[in-house]
Amino acid sequence: MNRAEDMFDAGDLSKISDLLNGQNSKCFDKGGFSKEEKIRAYRLLALVHLFNDNGPDAEEAVIDLLSADPEHPLSPDDPIELKYLFDKYRSEPIFRIGAKVGVNQTYVKSIGEFGSYSNEGEVSKDFKAGIGFQAEITFEYTILDNLEVISGFGWALSKYDIGYNNITSLGDDYPESIDFVVSLTESQSQLKVPLILRYGYPMGNTIPYVTTGVSFDYLLNSTISGSRSGTATRQLPSLSLLDDEMRKKINWSYFIGLGAKFKSKTDYFLVEARYNMAGANTVRTRYRYNNEKLLLDMAHVDDDKILNNLSLSIGYIKSIYKPKKYSSKKLEKLSGKKKKSKVDE
Repeated sequence: MNRAEDMFDAGDLSKISDLLNGQNSKCFDKGGFSKEEKIRAYRLLALVHLFNDNGPDAEEAVIDLLSADPEHPLSPDDPIELKYLFDKYRSEPIFRIGAKVGVNQTYVKSIGEFGSYSNEGEVSKDFKAGIGFQAEITFEYTILDNLEVISGFGWALSKYDIGYNNITSLGDDYPESIDFVVSLTESQSQLKVPLILRYGYPMGNTIPYVTTGVSFDYLLNSTISGSRSGTATRQLPSLSLLDDEMRKKINWSYFIGLGAKFKSKTDYFLVEARYNMAGANTVRTRYRYNNEKLLLDMAHVDDDKILNNLSLSIGYIKSIYKPKKYSSKKLEKLSGKKKKSKVDE
């Protein structure tokens, strides 16, 4: 590679193409040049073909260069012909694939209270946030500068606790002096299909962003377990609420979030905080009294409720490139944008 560059500096262009890309050359074969050397070689070939007024071979070299180094930077010292040639080709990613994992905390918003007890004023009923996990695979496409539309598939496990304390009477059959406590935990597993908008503001290699979107949610499983102590000890093993039709399988939610992407070559690492809000009551109201174990052993009846959660995720975004020459119409549009940008400056 050094020999070819020395020949170029000396103005001896006639033999460089054969030296690098001839029939007997093994520069681009397996075991030949390193990736860095291949990038240097493709760039040098593009310059050689331009100076020899060989447009087709120069374009082929540029495609090879962008395939090896999709966001190859041009130097201020590069000839204007090379810059014009680069402008004819798409060097941005056609889309990106992302993957995120993280933890979440679920918060219950009661929108209608129900119970099996008669003395509601003496009952303390609490919901406590639980810790869950989520994962998401996304497909991302840039629709405008710094604005991306994203979709994909996600999975979320959410948990929350329900507690009844100091129940002093369930009616005439129980003495008022006897109390009991109910502790329950519900876990939900959901498949999520989000549609997301994300807007970023580049600051060097860091891109802070805001995001918002909606999600179609399918409930895979919902279980509840716990115990009652006091008047009579009861244990509730894991009970499926879907089996008794007590939960809606099809739901939807919406969310807002803040995050930042950190560029690593052509890809990104990210960290994101998101607040997710359920769009509707998760309880099938006509079936809230369906399970006798919950009703009689635990003295529990579902409130109408919405499940919101706060999540924190980390992830990685892979850029997918496919260098391609722009159409004449696209080139005219890009040229117009550049002229407008110069006028604005």
